[in-house]
Amino acid sequence: MTRVWSAVFALHRRPDPLPSVRELVHSIVVAVNKRVVSERAKLRSQLRSAGSSRRRSMTGSIDEKGGGGDDFSLQPTLAQRRTATGLNLSSYGSPTSHFSSPLKGLKRTESAGANAFSLSSDNNISPRKGNNQTWSQIDAITPPPVEDYIYPESKLFSWKKIAFDERGADNDMMDPLSDKGAMNKYRKTRNNIMQQKSHLLKESFAVLAERPPMSRMSRSPYAYDESDAAAGIVEKEADLKKQALHLQQVALFRNGSGARNSTSLLRFHPYEPALVVCGGSENVSVWNAQTSERMVAFSNGNPKNTRMTSALWINEASTSLLLTGSSDGTVRIFDGLFEPNDEISREKPSLISSFVAAPDIVTDKRYSSGLVLEFQQCGGQLIAGGNAKVIRCWDVATEKCRNTFESKSDASLTALTTAWDYDHNDGYSGLGPDIIVAGYGNGSLRIFDSRSSNKGNPVLYINEGIGRHGLSSRRRKYSEFDEHTSWIVDVSFTTYGGRHEIVSGCVSGSIKFWDLRYSSSVRTIDHKMQMTALAAHSNVPMFATGSPAQFIKIMSHDGMTQQVIRYHEKISGQRIGPVSCLCFHSHMPFLAAGFADDIVSLYAPREAVI
Repeated sequence: MTRVWSAVFALHRRPDPLPSVRELVHSIVVAVNKRVVSERAKLRSQLRSAGSSRRRSMTGSIDEKGGGGDDFSLQPTLAQRRTATGLNLSSYGSPTSHFSSPLKGLKRTESAGANAFSLSSDNNISPRKGNNQTWSQIDAITPPPVEDYIYPESKLFSWKKIAFDERGADNDMMDPLSDKGAMNKYRKTRNNIMQQKSHLLKESFAVLAERPPMSRMSRSPYAYDESDAAAGIVEKEADLKKQALHLQQVALFRNGSGARNSTSLLRFHPYEPALVVCGGSENVSVWNAQTSERMVAFSNGNPKNTRMTSALWINEASTSLLLTGSSDGTVRIFDGLFEPNDEISREKPSLISSFVAAPDIVTDKRYSSGLVLEFQQCGGQLIAGGNAKVIRCWDVATEKCRNTFESKSDASLTALTTAWDYDHNDGYSGLGPDIIVAGYGNGSLRIFDSRSSNKGNPVLYINEGIGRHGLSSRRRKYSEFDEHTSWIVDVSFTTYGGRHEIVSGCVSGSIKFWDLRYSSSVRTIDHKMQMTALAAHSNVPMFATGSPAQFIKIMSHDGMTQQVIRYHEKISGQRIGPVSCLCFHSHMPFLAAGFADDIVSLYAPREAVI
């Protein structure tokens, strides 16, 4: 019980971010404290009443026996003062005590309450006959009335009842004539169409992927002309693809008023035309990217002097939820952003879950990355880091920590990604969901393998084929790269071109491509300016960079600059502000850009690309 109360009181001292849990803990602590105070007051009142009746009985007994010539002192002795119950054992054997006698024939003098009895020589206990008023006085003592308290009622039964009912209703998902079955069929069709478009886009622009140079020694001397002609055809095709990816501004809207509402985070929904725009502190807005209409705006609810540092869509293929992270280490999950028919809702969402993902996060640093999150849909795993020395892997469904890694770095963790992606035809591909790539404020990159038992160092397991006894052998490789020289802006995983590469960029402007099988980067692109934002498309070999010098640069993986955006097309002659964040759509070549002011801009290709 002591352990339970300690846990409840710890939750009360550090309030839980979920309002329902916070109110429940507060009501438990208040109810227990009230009951403790009431019990103490009742006990104090009973002791006070018993003490007053004891003093009255003692005074009456002394007056009756002190009238003769006995040597009784009207002033109580020190031992009598020390006696709280009337049973004065400390004065036994004292020659000056008039309340003690030899053991044989021990007689108790008058006392109050339950001690009003006599012990004769035959060890029989009997009530005192000379003090009949004592029992009536004790019977007259009535305890104060006990107040009725309404204790908080547990909702576990009703919660589990609903959960079991939902399990029994899963059969409706298979019936296309039911509401749930029709919605399930619509979502599958919607997802398949979008994934097919994504796959076609990936194959169409695969020519832009950087290819390893072909050695002349591997070709026949009689094949020079044919190879050169083929290379020329490929270059022309690549130029046409780059022209097709020329972006134009298709929408522009204001998320607030003034620089106070500058945009810090942008997230496209993979299957619906919804764009989440997060401000600098706690305001969140959901916009319709097709109509440029704000559908709903609400507060994240993080404490004062904290800010939102992460936002992710989870369960995108079914019931979409929005997961946010703030600089105090708290994760919040919102539901109700979409109607039952998957249209964007105009009602404010409800907070369905919240927990502290980084309890040891430091918030008093001057340059703080806050809470950095990465979610793996295939296993429901949330990876959390930031201004803390530990990276944690959480099971979102149970809100339990699965694994922890010590970063062994004094710098803040600034970016996270996993080497794992989903393709419509090939399914999940990459190095595996256990490979975690982390970028830090000092420019270092570290790769962790969640299967490793070594918690203190970055480690990666590399498959080396079939070893002895027909089992797959794996080589343990410590992976830490220090080629960047400044704050890592973003880290992302790419799979096109038949290769699995990590793209990273730092504030100083260098962009590096990594093959995790090697100990150094495979190529480097110089942005030639300070960089505050970086976004790489997952299906098209292009990336966008943002600069505080008020321009956005679109580049391909071969280092060629495809486009530079300096002005708003929707507002003639107005220069874009310093770029604060960039985000590509997961499947389509759409780009969202946020600036230091309250303007958010959307870009799309001038012509249809598929």
